[in-house]
Amino acid sequence: MTALETFRDDGPLASGLRLAPSGRLAWLVPPLLRALEYGGLVALTAIAAPDAMPICFALLGVLAFHHYDIVYRLRAQGEAPPEWLRTAGGGWDGRLLIAGVLALAGETAFRGGLLAGAIILGVLFVGESVASWIRFARTERPALPLDQDLED
Repeated sequence: MTALETFRDDGPLASGLRLAPSGRLAWLVPPLLRALEYGGLVALTAIAAPDAMPICFALLGVLAFHHYDIVYRLRAQGEAPPEWLRTAGGGWDGRLLIAGVLALAGETAFRGGLLAGAIILGVLFVGESVASWIRFARTERPALPLDQDLED
């Protein structure tokens, strides 16, 4: 799996995005998806439960950690996170869909859903990341140089 294939989607619902984008502007797909997800969560929070913004930012921190981990796991280990993690995480579109449904359910449901999402995804993403880096360290494989381009 290439770096671009890993970044284009991290969930099962965006089957239309399973084909790796190509062309000169393909590199824009990952940051645009992240901006859509992060901005969508902030916008939904501002509309549905403005007082829950700190919880929303906790969820955004978990998601940013996960996306950062994907980048450095690919660069240093040469491996993408396992498919089950992508499925369990719900993907950017799944997370936005769930947040939208919770926003329609009311402020209390939305606030609770954001908190549950931040906790569950935090445990899932951080736990699997730590396990992955421990496994990598035990294999005694050298880390890939971080200063080289992914295209090398």
